[in-house]
Amino acid sequence: MPQRRVRPKLPEVSESQCQSRLAWNQGLTGQPRPPAERPAFEPCPAVFCGAPVVGRRAPAAGMVQVRGAADGAAAHWYCPDRCAAIARARADIRAIPLRPGGER
Repeated sequence: MPQRRVRPKLPEVSESQCQSRLAWNQGLTGQPRPPAERPAFEPCPAVFCGAPVVGRRAPAAGMVQVRGAADGAAAHWYCPDRCAAIARARADIRAIPLRPGGER
């Protein structure tokens, strides 16, 4: 497959180029603001969130049982909000069959 040529970026030197850039950026100039100093995820404060299922009783009130994927992964208890949704999504992703080349 032929490579695409990349046009070199020319410096903006004329006044009209600078005004056009400011209009496009809605007046913003300089470097963007650094990202917030927060972790990508925060650990769940629930004590038994993510505990494997042993027996039929939930380890704490309000916990939701999320079954593992069809590949035989074990079921776990999660808090009913974000953690249960993430666990269900991960189980759904694991249930996607692999293609012959090893990709999903």
